[in-house]
Amino acid sequence: MEATISMLLELVKPGETVIVEYETSYVPELILKLVADYTKENNVPFVIDDYFDSLYTLLAHYDIHDLDVDIGHSYVLKVGGRNEVGGTVKHVKFHPDPRVLLMNYNENFLPSIGTETPAINLVLGFESALYFVRDIRDFYRLLLGLQRYVGNKRRKAFYILHSEFFANLPRYILPELRRIATSLWTVKSYPAGISVSVLKSPDMGLLGRQFNIDIGGVVSGER
Repeated sequence: MEATISMLLELVKPGETVIVEYETSYVPELILKLVADYTKENNVPFVIDDYFDSLYTLLAHYDIHDLDVDIGHSYVLKVGGRNEVGGTVKHVKFHPDPRVLLMNYNENFLPSIGTETPAINLVLGFESALYFVRDIRDFYRLLLGLQRYVGNKRRKAFYILHSEFFANLPRYILPELRRIATSLWTVKSYPAGISVSVLKSPDMGLLGRQFNIDIGGVVSGER
């Protein structure tokens, strides 16, 4: 089914946590562009969780391809890394102990979102943080912290995760992340755009649906 990013994002309910899985491709760059344009044009708060300079890397790819993406209106929660990019940037000190990391994150998250229109919260590079999880207890501490944000109607969260990355992590990690998410999408790129398949959703009518979003005009600056 042909769709637009507006249509897709508006199918997601406030409070949802969506896992967006992709294989090696430019899917994260395309999603960033689509979401940045949508939030700016519709005056929707835009929060980016930037783990270990993931956002900087995506923007570097845009520069190499001589393309533009405007994220000057974004509120960036920078977890680790050194390169500051985006609009308002707040540093969240990374710590390998999930309890400390979550405390640091919580202090900065609430001021980043408004009280009326739910923010679009794009999470980039989160899978890199999982390499620092020392044992199964630490993982479940981290998972519990993530669960506490599920249902927070002040945001719609989208975790952009490289599915191949999890081959080097304990097998229980990805299924548990999928379990606590309210929705699960898989995204593939093709020459004219991206294809989004819905594998899990609170809306039973969306299960198994596929949405194709043309990105040709968006990337070139046309509408």
